[in-house]
Amino acid sequence: MPKLRSFEISPLPFEVQASLEALGQRIAAARKERRLSQREFADMIGVGPQTVLFVEQGKPTVQIGHYARAAWLLELRDVPLLKLHSPAYSD
Repeated sequence: MPKLRSFEISPLPFEVQASLEALGQRIAAARKERRLSQREFADMIGVGPQTVLFVEQGKPTVQIGHYARAAWLLELRDVPLLKLHSPAYSD
């Protein structure tokens, strides 16, 4: 039986996915502003170019540390990594 990853079983809530995609778009825009190629930026972060592509697409499978390092290197200080509200629970 093939291994299933948690995001395949239970997809991220819409708000979480939208937040990751928005962060990825900000990272891509800041990288382009600085005229860095994806390969150059990947070398700075310490990952492969494919990971940079996935960060910029807001993929949920990318380690949160890669998002954090990318935002830090691009000096995106005003970007909270998870600007989300907890869902309301009723007892």
